[in-house]
Amino acid sequence: MKKRFAAALAALLALGALAGCGRKVPPAAPVTLAVASDLHYVGEAIEDGGELFTRVVKEGDGRQLDYIRPITDAFLAQVVQDKPDALILTGDLSFNGEKASHEELAAKLDQVVQAGVPVFVLPGNHDVNNYAASTYLGGERASTDFVTPEEFEEIYKNCGFAAADSRDSASMSYMVKLNGGVWLFMLDTQPYYLNEPGFPYTVGGVVQDGTWTWLEKQLKKCAAAGAVPLAAMHQNLAVHSQRFTTGYRLYDADRLAQLLADYGGQLAFSGHLHPQHIASWQGEGGEQVWDVASGSLAVWPYLSGRVTIDPDGAGHASWDYEAAPTDVTAWAAATGQTDPVFADFSAFGRAQFAINSTSRSADRLAEALGEEDAAAYRRVMGEVNVLYFAGALTRQAADELKASPEWAVVERAKNRGVDTSYILSVVNEAEGSQCSLHIDPAA
Repeated sequence: MKKRFAAALAALLALGALAGCGRKVPPAAPVTLAVASDLHYVGEAIEDGGELFTRVVKEGDGRQLDYIRPITDAFLAQVVQDKPDALILTGDLSFNGEKASHEELAAKLDQVVQAGVPVFVLPGNHDVNNYAASTYLGGERASTDFVTPEEFEEIYKNCGFAAADSRDSASMSYMVKLNGGVWLFMLDTQPYYLNEPGFPYTVGGVVQDGTWTWLEKQLKKCAAAGAVPLAAMHQNLAVHSQRFTTGYRLYDADRLAQLLADYGGQLAFSGHLHPQHIASWQGEGGEQVWDVASGSLAVWPYLSGRVTIDPDGAGHASWDYEAAPTDVTAWAAATGQTDPVFADFSAFGRAQFAINSTSRSADRLAEALGEEDAAAYRRVMGEVNVLYFAGALTRQAADELKASPEWAVVERAKNRGVDTSYILSVVNEAEGSQCSLHIDPAA
């Protein structure tokens, strides 16, 4: 299997090299990019909207999977309308790696490419060799085809792989020169070769041994060309929460951040965490690399980001980033959708997220606290989740929550043995808005 994969990858690398050699790279100029993560797209072929899939959504982690197709369509329609210089998707493109979901999403992304917006994708931990790939039809969950690394590249060949200026032979990482001033490094950090039936997908991420050599070589070329590197990966580069590190932050994040900083890197995009959050890595010598963990497009308020990079062609650039919600209601009106939830889809999604994101603990809370206190605790937790995942849990908002009458239920729950560490850690770590960032050129 490994020999066949190596041979196929070598052939793809040869084709990529031929394609890259003939491409004329535009001179350094401002670049505007759209960025999103964790679509968890569900293809029409894998679910029928029945009771089984409805239960999967309700008992999940708050992702709006029952409406992920219109959410995705609304987002992509906005991208086409805005016409950024490129769209970057940082992994977990599919629900659980179903081949049918990948193929359906890729067809939609091909339409974006045909509309004049290049698309660049990389795999997340759910996307490749995922033995949890299933269908939810007729009340029965059944295994379905997942994709191999070779199939992932073939399905998304028009979304970065065919246009790459350089390919890594140790992973699906690649580099694209957006112009003479900005080089994009799409880093595949998924150890999907570890997946097996009893261990369907790996949560954590790591840079492959062979990737380090390729990456540093390309970063050197980037610096020599007077360009700035922009990195994208699935797992996080910086610490976004003291609670969510293991399995969320790259195992070799410090090494990667230092390497990026050594060659002028100031910004990276990741996802995986699902809340919208911005944090920075600090080096021992004062170096700083910012990591924007994009909120999941499948989670209210269905955020995506826009970043404008203004390079000077001499290895420096300013960076401006802003996250904004997807307006599904406007898309529905423009396309004649008749489902009544689209009349105010944001309000519908907010309410559903507050409920569904707390449903896993409902029975345990009712047993420990009684029905009334359990309902109050879930309301508090739901409001915390709504603000946290939207990147809006500021220090002021957190203090207002703690001063509200219902906050007392958190203390009562703690005294009755309920694990309140999630709510307390999220609220206590609250800072400012997580939806915007400006970075001045590095000295």
